[in-house]
Amino acid sequence: MKSTFFVFVFTLLAYLQAPAQTSKVISGSTDFSVKFILGTCNGTFDAPKGTANFDPNNLNASAFNLTVATNSFKTNSNGRDKDMKSDSYFDVAKYPEIRFKSSKIEKKGDKYQAIGSLTIKDVTKPVTLPFQAKKNADGSYSLNSTFEINRLDYKVGESNWKLKDVVTVTMKAVIK
Repeated sequence: MKSTFFVFVFTLLAYLQAPAQTSKVISGSTDFSVKFILGTCNGTFDAPKGTANFDPNNLNASAFNLTVATNSFKTNSNGRDKDMKSDSYFDVAKYPEIRFKSSKIEKKGDKYQAIGSLTIKDVTKPVTLPFQAKKNADGSYSLNSTFEINRLDYKVGESNWKLKDVVTVTMKAVIK
């Protein structure tokens, strides 16, 4: 009886001290669009990187800590891309990442929302990012989020009649 008790206690302690399983972003994309005087500028950043734990049955254990590399900015215009990477916009030499870190995940109807902080350049602001989640056959999750941000709130460029302030961002990630 004593040995069974010790095995139980040892197993319980080992389980409690084991690190939590962390999901990683295994693929994805980060697209954006912003209207300007000649139409709409569409572009991409590389896929988000970082950790993304999502369990629809335990949202308290779900969390996102994601980064996007600012130097991966592409619009299919070398001149525009170079300008956007300069200190006038993203200042990629000084600020190599855009970061989102969640503080809470909630369900809203048939969708979810990640509440947390978004950091671009040296500005961090609270945001709520809506997202959809779909479980794949292999156990991974496909997450999709479309949201708008005001680029001026994050010191990305200056107010300009040629370029709108609001940017639409679409992030897609597969986590496992």
